[in-house]
Amino acid sequence: MNILLLDTASKKIEFAYNKKGDFTILKTLEEETNADDLVYEIKNEFDGHGFSFQEIDFVGLANGPGSFTGLRIGSAIAKGICFGSGAKLIEVSSLDLIAVKYAGNVSVTDEFVTPMIFSNSRTGEFYFAEYKGVERISEYKVAVLEEILNSNSNFIINEKTDYSFPEGLKVINLSDISNLQSLYNVAKEYAEEGKISDYSLSEPFYMKRFYGD
Repeated sequence: MNILLLDTASKKIEFAYNKKGDFTILKTLEEETNADDLVYEIKNEFDGHGFSFQEIDFVGLANGPGSFTGLRIGSAIAKGICFGSGAKLIEVSSLDLIAVKYAGNVSVTDEFVTPMIFSNSRTGEFYFAEYKGVERISEYKVAVLEEILNSNSNFIINEKTDYSFPEGLKVINLSDISNLQSLYNVAKEYAEEGKISDYSLSEPFYMKRFYGD
């Protein structure tokens, strides 16, 4: 199973290629670059390793919520690669990804956690969902921070920010840890379970559930 992994949902743009269980490519773009450079970077890495896009079985895409522009670009790249190579598309919610990432980096895996992704940092709105371990136990939602904090949970973010959270609130920031291993774990599981998306109909997460935010 060969899986190309793409994450453009935040300021940290990452991609990887896992070939038959081994990461042959793991790359985080420099901070001054953006999602527009991703096609060049992927092609450059594939050419340098002598890989062909035709050998990709699956494209695992972190599909948001997250950066409006980044998600659009990531979605377009994933769909283009699937169209050109015949690979199958696997979409992973970035909120699910954060929950899996947290569980993979702590010793306790049945805690209640609430991953949060900025919707509007000026108004204090976040996309979020509630999980017990990696099992989602709520709908995907968007709300101001004060409403989210009614949850008895560990609060997790995945991006560096200057946002001022209330004093005394414990917010765990996982932004220094790569998303790629967690994205691979979820994408591999979905591939084995046949959870495949139709790339011709695929849209970033914000368009499906939070249109207009």
